[in-house]
Amino acid sequence: MNRRIKYHAAMKLFLFLACVTLTPWAALSAPSAAALKAAADYSQAHGGQAFLVMFDGRIVFERYDNGGAVDKRQMLASGSKSFVGVAAVAAVQDRIIRLDDPVCEAITEWKNDPKKAKITYRQLLTMTSGLTPGERGRAIQAPAWREIAAKPMTGQPGEQFEYGPYHLNVFAYALERKLGQETFEAYLKRRILDPIGITVEWRFRCQDGHPQVGGGAFVTARDWAKFGEFVRLGGTWNGKKLIDSSLLTECFRGTPQNPAYGLTWWLRREVSSELRRKIPILSREWGDVANADWLPADLVAACGAGKQRLYVIPSLKLVIVRQGSLGRSQGFSDSEFLSLLLRGKSAGK
Repeated sequence: MNRRIKYHAAMKLFLFLACVTLTPWAALSAPSAAALKAAADYSQAHGGQAFLVMFDGRIVFERYDNGGAVDKRQMLASGSKSFVGVAAVAAVQDRIIRLDDPVCEAITEWKNDPKKAKITYRQLLTMTSGLTPGERGRAIQAPAWREIAAKPMTGQPGEQFEYGPYHLNVFAYALERKLGQETFEAYLKRRILDPIGITVEWRFRCQDGHPQVGGGAFVTARDWAKFGEFVRLGGTWNGKKLIDSSLLTECFRGTPQNPAYGLTWWLRREVSSELRRKIPILSREWGDVANADWLPADLVAACGAGKQRLYVIPSLKLVIVRQGSLGRSQGFSDSEFLSLLLRGKSAGK
């Protein structure tokens, strides 16, 4: 009898713990119709041209305004950078590079430069390399990759965060040298884009014809969402593991120089007021999201000028795309937009 009582008690405890564990996931649902409309209206009022929400791999909302269209490839601006980070960890998996190895193994001209010889692939991808970062807003006037790599240092490797496209163009230059007969563009297409079935047009190119990987990509909202879903699923597509999930998480590790930025992805990681003052783009673009404790800690995003946004939130099974007009998106707030969508209310309430 005692054994039977203990058995039933144990089963009750097991079922209770199972319910506690499973209920939050089981209760997940797409944002409400009212929340979706509120977020869409907010985006449209701030120059939004495309707004798409994918829940658990299915498109649950899609709207185009202000000249946007389902088949229109929109400029991603710095949102292009996220492709570079994913290509980088694919190259690690393929044993082409190691993130903490010196870049001078590929760009051999750097070996005799005492500062550049210390730069690692990770430092290029996290924008802590100390290289001349390049100017925002000049995506269509980028120098040749070789010329960018030859530019002077503005800091010490690994000691500061300086946002700009040059770090990533140099990374692509180095990786292409390691690839040998295959270009960076072809490697990204073969390794990631073709398997998940998306098209990326590099309409902005450097003076040597190479893609301006820091800001030159044009993609439809649906294709960008598919890329986000691939990231949400930890590097898996149609049941096939394209990138090991443990490697993909390298993209979402910040640095002491900027905890809210990983390998080309923005993160929901708290940053100090000192860092926000020190890093203009952090203060201007992402600081409110980084410190928003009501947002899920696993939120990551690809962000570009004109408020081009790809938000990925694995814990909520959400992928969100927002594409906007370069000249009409002033005043758009990530925290306001996400609050309307996820909480159904203004961020100030």
